[in-house]
Amino acid sequence: MSRVILKISGEALKKGNALVSPEKLKMILETIKILKNNNHLVSIVVGGGNIFRGRNHEDMEVLTRDTIGMLGTVINALYIKDYLIKNGISSLVTTPFEFPNLLSDYSEEELNKFYEDGNVIIFGGGIGLSGYSTDSGVVKALNILNTDLIIKMTNVPGVFDSDPKINKNAKMFEQLSYDDVLLNNYGIMDMYAIKECQKKKVKILVMNFLDYKYLNNYFMGKKIGTIIKE
Repeated sequence: MSRVILKISGEALKKGNALVSPEKLKMILETIKILKNNNHLVSIVVGGGNIFRGRNHEDMEVLTRDTIGMLGTVINALYIKDYLIKNGISSLVTTPFEFPNLLSDYSEEELNKFYEDGNVIIFGGGIGLSGYSTDSGVVKALNILNTDLIIKMTNVPGVFDSDPKINKNAKMFEQLSYDDVLLNNYGIMDMYAIKECQKKKVKILVMNFLDYKYLNNYFMGKKIGTIIKE
């Protein structure tokens, strides 16, 4: 079975006044079902921008705002876990922090066993260090679970040469190399995460979160989003 990480931004969970929309949670559920139907094991790394964005609070101490941001990702992870379990998908949340009596502390061996049994692992809190974005959680999941594919669910249909919301003539790439991404910094993930993904030679599919119904196209060899690979 192939191993997939779903990277979902916190912003993608919002809709209207709801910081975490049930409709968006349902989309995650349906995405997981598609992946499982294609014989994939699934883990999730979620951001926290719907709850707190550190760069919008430059008046705060860096450590404080980074800590709040990391805790925001844990809140989102718990929302997703609760929804998945209620809909028949066994899942757990793992974080780099200790939450005695609230969240269990799992070893890497326990996480791999749970994952290999077909259950979903949700990574919150990045790597638990100030100065790293929540993309660091992708690296953590990649190293623990040895995944083959990262699917970055975003609010645009792929990677563009400029911001498509500003430039109507922005060009979307069908495929990029890691060297292209490192040279041009298209903002897909932070550079630390991109370099680690390159070392692991893992593929990244960047696609619109709202296009989850078309994810089967990728597994059928059809075009969707932007593929990043060596």
